[in-house]
Amino acid sequence: MGIHVEIYKSNGMDCTKGGESSYVKGFTITDIDGPFEPTREYPAAKIIKQKFSFGASLKLVPESKLDEPTMFGGNYAGTSDSRFGNKCREIMGEDLGNVYGLGPVKIHDRVE
Repeated sequence: MGIHVEIYKSNGMDCTKGGESSYVKGFTITDIDGPFEPTREYPAAKIIKQKFSFGASLKLVPESKLDEPTMFGGNYAGTSDSRFGNKCREIMGEDLGNVYGLGPVKIHDRVE
């Protein structure tokens, strides 16, 4: 069970190289308590903290790609559901958004 997030895309060409965000409606974030089961239109995904030598950021990775080296394909995911922002702050250990919530998270569904 989890919550749904929507996909935000540019009007330009798709750079996911066939990643899920190029053809699904959204994702079901399974590491957040919610009423939804993953489906074909809303496959399962997780929010992951990505560490760099200069800091960290968040990424959404489809569960089907957790064991593969993924990269950002140009699409973002987000929702107005406060559970999403709360989970992102919990993962990062700090407040990443403004007073109203958190912005979209990069979707890492491109695999080469």
